[in-house]
Amino acid sequence: MTYATMRRYLSAFNDQLAIRSNQVFATMGFFWFCLVFTLIPLRWPAAMPFVQYASSGVLQLVAMPLIGVGTILAARSTDQQVRNQHEAMMQTVQNIQAMMTELHQTNQELSARITRALETQDDQT
Repeated sequence: MTYATMRRYLSAFNDQLAIRSNQVFATMGFFWFCLVFTLIPLRWPAAMPFVQYASSGVLQLVAMPLIGVGTILAARSTDQQVRNQHEAMMQTVQNIQAMMTELHQTNQELSARITRALETQDDQT
């Protein structure tokens, strides 16, 4: 396995880990877990050092960067979707403009025919 291939796999793994972590951390279930976790020392004061370590060490040092990267990756995906929608909309606008031009030309041709027909009819009477 080459270095470039390994680097691509690692990058894909990192992206998936950040996105999945963001999906877990950005839920109300995780909020309730954190709330209950911080209330544990009220019932069992001996658990306070562990709760402090876990909340400051794990949640702040590990979860926060994952949330940041996951948010960036989600925004990148959203940006691509917006670009695709914009391109599709611009194509639709171009199609509508072409149809409007064609309809305008058809309208002019029909108006000219009607005008000629009316002039011919007036000449005959």
